[in-house]
Amino acid sequence: MSSRPAFVLMALAPFLIIPATAQTTSTADLLADLLLKDELLQAETLINNQPRTALTVAFRGEIEFRRGHFDQAETLYREALKMDPKTARAHFGLGKLAMAKVQAKQGIQSLHRAIELDPKEPIYRLYASEASGVNKDYGQQRKQLEEYLRLNPRDEDRVAEAKAGLEVLKAFESQDVGEVDAPANPAPIRFRKSLNLIFASVMVNGKGPYEFAIDTGATQTVISEKLAAEIGLPLITSTVVYGIGGSGKVETKLYKARELMVGDLKVRNTPLGTFNDPLISTFADGILGTSAFSDFVMTIDYPGSQLLLFRKRPAAQAGTEVLPIWFFSNLLLLPLEVNGKRGNFIVDTGAVTTVLSHSMAAELGVDQNTPGARVNLGIAGVGGFEGIVLKIPNVTLKTPKNSEVFPQVIAIDLKHISKTIGTEVAGIIGYDFLSDYKLTLDYHAGQVRLAK
Repeated sequence: MSSRPAFVLMALAPFLIIPATAQTTSTADLLADLLLKDELLQAETLINNQPRTALTVAFRGEIEFRRGHFDQAETLYREALKMDPKTARAHFGLGKLAMAKVQAKQGIQSLHRAIELDPKEPIYRLYASEASGVNKDYGQQRKQLEEYLRLNPRDEDRVAEAKAGLEVLKAFESQDVGEVDAPANPAPIRFRKSLNLIFASVMVNGKGPYEFAIDTGATQTVISEKLAAEIGLPLITSTVVYGIGGSGKVETKLYKARELMVGDLKVRNTPLGTFNDPLISTFADGILGTSAFSDFVMTIDYPGSQLLLFRKRPAAQAGTEVLPIWFFSNLLLLPLEVNGKRGNFIVDTGAVTTVLSHSMAAELGVDQNTPGARVNLGIAGVGGFEGIVLKIPNVTLKTPKNSEVFPQVIAIDLKHISKTIGTEVAGIIGYDFLSDYKLTLDYHAGQVRLAK
């Protein structure tokens, strides 16, 4: 990351007036640098002091994208391309939007066009590698990761992620990562409920069964460090994982698993992250990321205590609400209304309770200086314990057809997750929201269904 002080950028902003016909590379670099660090207000201040060009319009689209305003972002990206069809930043934005809608082919086309127009921008390569991975084009994924690192990006966390990605691809060589072997009509997978979580039995390399929490909010499947050693899994590399609590990240090891089996499904050739938290280890051997089954339409039937997998989209039962979702780094974001405010929430079966972000709490008029808002309550996450926890009374979460009323909801700092996935997370919907529903996840259609 750049070490340029933020206050210097603010001081320079009024003097960086660039002719409309010659937007300088230095200004674009300043904006790109601010966006990498999630300094949206400073980026917006800088843009406000520039002429309206295709590049500044595209950067405005990027800011709206980061705020979770995807419709406004798309409008701005397309406006930039009308002004100049060779605006790489706008093609990049449309590529990210397509990937968030699980439209891999369209996303790859837009991202590769951005690379063609600006081959020296590292971030385009990183997103193109992710898109190639979704498309199971591992050769192209490797190429883009190598190019990303060759361009020497100033982003320590993403560099570590890219290096780990290359090590994983090397470990599996020509094997299809995460290949699923399942019968035509998979049998229901029974799960048990405990501690506001849901658990299923999982076999790892033919050993077990072990108790794994079923987690739609996990970007990958992880197991305890102790269990990885007991099974004798081969080590691939070390990297960092991101989530709530503490610094928002923690080091983890990646292991190679030959096969996971849950119900009558087998997932072959998959990397497993690890955790070394004694608290989590008391109730779970691992955490099963549901993105491993994203080729299926998946129903998590809370009332029936079962996970159902369908190869073809089943007909919606009467009263089912179908909602659009966004897909970011194996996480599903669902637009919701919170006391009249809009935001995007992670759908998380691994969250024991629903939470708001500090930024959403602020929109509702509550921050750490609000009398009586701060509570002495530890919220555990991957990065440790969350420092500042706020309580917000009388919260209603609404979809167009359903609403859930909470006498009180807590708010925590989700800025690390927001920065990692590149867009604002307003909160997390957990067990207390989901437990009355049959929750259907359709990754390819970009939909969530809620039925009672």
